[in-house]
Amino acid sequence: MTKITINGREVDADPAQPLIRACHDHGADVPMYCYHPGLSPVGSCRICQVEVQQGDMPPRVVVACRTPVVEGMVVDTEAERAHETRRECLEFLLKNHPLDCPICDKAGECDLQDYAFAEGQGKGRSAEPRRKLEKRKSLGDVIVLDQERCILCSRCTRFMEEVPRTPQLTVSDLGSRSVIETFMDRPLTGNYQGNLADICPVGALTLKEFRFQARVWNLRKTPSTCAECSRGCAITVETLRGGEVKRFRPRPDLEVNQYWMCDTGRFALDRANLPARLPAATLRGQSGLEEADVEDAVDVLADMVGAHRASAVVLVSPFATQEEAAAVQRLAAELGAAPAFVSPPPNDLKDDVLHTGDPCPNRRGLTGLGFEALTAEDALARLADAELAVLAGERVVELVGAEGLAAVRASLRLVVLDAVPVDVPALDVALGVPTHVEKSGTWVNVDGVRRRLSLAVPPPVGVAPLEQTVERMLARLQAAEVRG
Repeated sequence: MTKITINGREVDADPAQPLIRACHDHGADVPMYCYHPGLSPVGSCRICQVEVQQGDMPPRVVVACRTPVVEGMVVDTEAERAHETRRECLEFLLKNHPLDCPICDKAGECDLQDYAFAEGQGKGRSAEPRRKLEKRKSLGDVIVLDQERCILCSRCTRFMEEVPRTPQLTVSDLGSRSVIETFMDRPLTGNYQGNLADICPVGALTLKEFRFQARVWNLRKTPSTCAECSRGCAITVETLRGGEVKRFRPRPDLEVNQYWMCDTGRFALDRANLPARLPAATLRGQSGLEEADVEDAVDVLADMVGAHRASAVVLVSPFATQEEAAAVQRLAAELGAAPAFVSPPPNDLKDDVLHTGDPCPNRRGLTGLGFEALTAEDALARLADAELAVLAGERVVELVGAEGLAAVRASLRLVVLDAVPVDVPALDVALGVPTHVEKSGTWVNVDGVRRRLSLAVPPPVGVAPLEQTVERMLARLQAAEVRG
């Protein structure tokens, strides 16, 4: 490490990182547009200027993103000369920037807004009209480009070159005519396009799916984990006033996903905003499945389980958390059954960036607990030979296959704990469970890293955590054994 002084305080800085990184790591607020910690620095926007003194040389203003750390350097991020040069850069950037903040999706999280306010840059000295460029330009299925808002920071072009390694964007033309465009005006492709909207410091690149859906200051952000593959990317779940999930966005995690996430996980909103939900409890009655009190349903379930425990099958979803799986494992031990989880085949989304192609977010965690992996066909084969089956966890019916469950003999005593409604002839008791955005818990990703889920949306009224419901069942079974 290298010792430098930042704003009067001596600190240790990594000589392999630029000066701006040292400033940020030690609480010094240095603005940035072109710089991004996950991309190579280019020093094109010039907004990150700070005052630096080395040895006997007089202090000078330099761009922090392209300045290496040198032993003994003295850095002043709040020097008046630094602020003056930042204001000059802002005036230049705002010269042609449109005044459409009220209708811009980036409003409320726009770096240009924030730094203009922080530096007090609210006036321009020129009277010439702003340049007219193409607005609302579609770049494919994911991204919309507003060329007038672009400040040519080149984050987007570097991201496509350095992260997915599929260069598709370029700075076209020269001087005042420079704009961001795709090669040969072709639409963008790939599973990482959504990151372009994240890294754009202004509102030039926005998501088609999120466009005009919500104001960001109305979104509540909850740190959590992506559910769409075994990578377990760190994300934030953004909900509109605590209700509908509007966005999944990547959260920095250098150990797992750095600063990125794939579009498969980003746009899996239908998994979080289910149109129909399984009620807290339903029982098979004379007219079919009927809503029931949870306690009554658990009593019926415990009686049924106790009477048919001789030949039981217990299956969990690969979306079950470690805490849920441990509770189901205790239930399986009580029934004398070998615990297993439904293991769908790999998909064709595997790449060299993040996506593993494995749709089971907690495969490694379940395997570590001793759960056996079963294909849907193997799971149905076991159900065919059983007297009792307990299927537990979000998406478990979908993964086993509703058609396959419908073909199971009606004499099977079937218990389902899932998030979506299901009705097959063998079903006797169904209990609702929370989805991955409605619960807290732990997954273990493909590399053995423990990932945390956080409750971002309250589950439907009466729907209890899966582990709590299973513990109720266990308590009833054990009480019945004592009475017997």
